[in-house]
Amino acid sequence: ILTLALLLVTLPFAQADNHGGGHDEDHHTELEDQMSAMNKAWRSIRRQIKDPAKNKSTLALVAKVKASAQKAVKMTPMLAEEQKGAAKEKFIADYSKAMKRTVGLIGQLEKALKAGDNAGAGEIVGKLNDARKKGHEHFKPEDED
Repeated sequence: ILTLALLLVTLPFAQADNHGGGHDEDHHTELEDQMSAMNKAWRSIRRQIKDPAKNKSTLALVAKVKASAQKAVKMTPMLAEEQKGAAKEKFIADYSKAMKRTVGLIGQLEKALKAGDNAGAGEIVGKLNDARKKGHEHFKPEDED
């Protein structure tokens, strides 16, 4: 009886955990992988952008972000699936345009860092943060948490 009671108490948690894991895997995309890679490097870039002594490290991180952003340009966000016809085409074109602008800003950031212009690089980081926020508002599904 004790074993049965323990099973009944833990079963709902096991099912909830199982359901949650399956749900995330069903909606996991290659684009999410690229964005995750960008996000990890981006956090470090933001922390060290003002320190010229870390420019070599920052440039390596910028290269990672740039590579992921360039791959992401060619991908389609999950929200595009909710669109139909011309609206879907426009949504994808808008996403691609926004990502290309982001890649351009990353190139400017790279150039500023190579020139040792950390103040200018800091301003570009601000522009990239704004672009990131706007992009996520328009093209990323809301978190379900």
